[in-house]
Amino acid sequence: MLIRNNYWNVLRAGLTVCFAFCILSVFSQDVKTITDKKDILIGEQIKLIIKANLPSSGLVNRLVIPDSIPHFEIIETSKIDTIEFEDNSKAIEQTIIFTSFDSGRWIFPALPINFAAVAGQPSQKFQTDSFFVNVSYSPPDSTNQLRDIKPIIKVSLSDYTWYYIIGGSILLLIIIILLYRYFKKRKKLKPAISSSTLSPVDEAMMELKKLAQYNLYIAGEIKLFHTGLAAVFKNYLGRKLAKNLVNETTGDLLISIKKYIMQPEDISKLATALRCTDAVKFAKYLPQPDESNDCLQKIKETIILTEQQTTNNKP
Repeated sequence: MLIRNNYWNVLRAGLTVCFAFCILSVFSQDVKTITDKKDILIGEQIKLIIKANLPSSGLVNRLVIPDSIPHFEIIETSKIDTIEFEDNSKAIEQTIIFTSFDSGRWIFPALPINFAAVAGQPSQKFQTDSFFVNVSYSPPDSTNQLRDIKPIIKVSLSDYTWYYIIGGSILLLIIIILLYRYFKKRKKLKPAISSSTLSPVDEAMMELKKLAQYNLYIAGEIKLFHTGLAAVFKNYLGRKLAKNLVNETTGDLLISIKKYIMQPEDISKLATALRCTDAVKFAKYLPQPDESNDCLQKIKETIILTEQQTTNNKP
């Protein structure tokens, strides 16, 4: 009885070993390595596909990819895909993309695969097929002909002569206009040549007598009175200084009169009269007749004082 039990144990162990051996043999014969190319230029990529068929009970623990492979660079490694079939078998597949930057003929090494025929059994180690890879540079040009970097492009030449002529004419016209306005302005600034045969003081006194005849109770004549009063003083002082003072301000006139009048109180009287005329002309101020007459008197006194200073300063 004991011998019979041992016989069955030995037979059972032998069948298990044979079954595992058959599975391993079938698996070892059905590991495929497929590459899309084996001749590349430097830096060109190669796609390596590893396929294996195995029973549904078999397990692939892992595909061992070294950290570095001489003359090759691993770029990308996909996950292991598993496909199960109806006949209790399945297939695994993994893709590896690599390249090389060393010219020459190099061997891409076999990659080890850890495989367990039956779950719980010790794993066995198998290897993929190794293969040669030819890495080369781009083939040289055997014609030895010089070639342009870019093809010759026909360029149409444009004549811009008329543009330059028109632009120059416009620029010249602008310069002429600016010069005309400049000299015209200078001409205006030149001292006006009085046509009067009277002296500056006599002409001023005559004009002041005419202004004294205005009716200072009428608003329209008040403005004409003060406008004329300022004009008389500017004309008188302009003739004395040989300058055109028509466009001068009250401040400019006070500075100019200091050549003849130095006393502050006299300058203050003139300033009061001139500022009153400015208020009438620009601010529509309507002074009383007494105030207007006082302005005329102060202008008259300033002119007389200027004449006295001029006479005293003569050698």
